[in-house]
Amino acid sequence: MDAEASAGGAVAAAPQSKAWEWVGWVVSAVPAATADEAWALLSDFLAFHRWHPRVPICRLAAGAAAPAAGCVRYCEGTPPGDGTPADWAHETLLEHDQARRFFRYEMNDNNMGFGAFFAAFRVVPAPGPAGGCELRWEFQCEPVRGTPKEALVARLQAGLDGMAARVREHVLSARAAAAAPNVAAGLEAADELRLDNSIAV
Repeated sequence: MDAEASAGGAVAAAPQSKAWEWVGWVVSAVPAATADEAWALLSDFLAFHRWHPRVPICRLAAGAAAPAAGCVRYCEGTPPGDGTPADWAHETLLEHDQARRFFRYEMNDNNMGFGAFFAAFRVVPAPGPAGGCELRWEFQCEPVRGTPKEALVARLQAGLDGMAARVREHVLSARAAAAAPNVAAGLEAADELRLDNSIAV
């Protein structure tokens, strides 16, 4: 089946009574960003490609645009370079909570061997007095044949670490850009002061 051919399907939450064989999460800290700063960047369900270093393609495939529950995104990974197809998946947004800084989604058709797969993405303030925030990626799914759970966790962790690095770079660059006009204004004021106080004739 073509990757773009079968997006859609009814919105459904992960069955609460099901005993999932694989349940886990990964966490990556972003000390340089507040939870609100990071969430402002990562809350867009259709902007995954801007932040995940191994996902160059993410676009609306079906439904209304995010954050409307039921919208479906198509994500495609970086081609491995050995002639095999890039990983791809359709994913349906189930819930998006701006105030609590999280969204939940379900993976639908894909070429990675996943069956039932539900995940949540959260941004929370970091514990302790140091400040910053944490990115959290939680999952519950059926086992993937031929793949150990540890491999999935490592893959999610690497992706989340890459996202955290991009968020850090963006936030620091934005702060530097915002501070630049103030620095320039301060230098101009200092130059004027030096001219006004000059004893040159």
